[in-house]
Amino acid sequence: MLAKTSEEVLRVEALEAGYGSVRVIRNAAIAVHAGEVVGLLGRNGAGKTTFINAIAGLLACASGSIVLAGREVSELPAHRRVGAGVTIVPSGGRLFKSLTVEENLAIGVPHPDLQKVTEIFALFPELLRLRSRYAGKLSGGERQMVAIGRALMLDPKLLLMDEPSEGLAPIVVLRLAESIKALQARGVGILVAEQNVKFTDLVCQRWYGIDKGAITDRQPTAMLPRA
Repeated sequence: MLAKTSEEVLRVEALEAGYGSVRVIRNAAIAVHAGEVVGLLGRNGAGKTTFINAIAGLLACASGSIVLAGREVSELPAHRRVGAGVTIVPSGGRLFKSLTVEENLAIGVPHPDLQKVTEIFALFPELLRLRSRYAGKLSGGERQMVAIGRALMLDPKLLLMDEPSEGLAPIVVLRLAESIKALQARGVGILVAEQNVKFTDLVCQRWYGIDKGAITDRQPTAMLPRA
């Protein structure tokens, strides 16, 4: 894997977020650099999805700072954070099942660029032959590739991935890991929220532990907890 560059694409400091008066994320701080894959490792209910959604702007922050490529974005709505360079691949992909692969890729882009679509198909050759297939008829791994491709159509500086390996067969997980490494080589900063230690070990250089909404550990991948 590539070493991180000096460019910091994400810095979170003292983040507090939740639902109404309930604080789920408590005083959280992390950083991600360009060309780096960082894990956010925790069990179900640890706060991973809430944390990812707060960074993406899908959940309001109660306090704290979110800096994207040197720009403070914690007060920006989700669509303006996308414009600033952050995109999200939600758990399960959440595609439009009644649309084709190609339509799903283009749906979030006001003026779809055919060159970008071509680049997505080059990254995921499997999708080229499936371009006219409805998303509802895709396998789990194929849906995940489309979801990543849809996010990449927006040229992100930072890609947020929520449980990307969930429900996938081991051979598909390996293919997904290869795809994430290819994105890393392009200089995209990637934050992967996972409970799968083996997948985190495959794709990440560093990881943060999260439990009850608080960051509990910061380690290189070599220090991942082993069964």
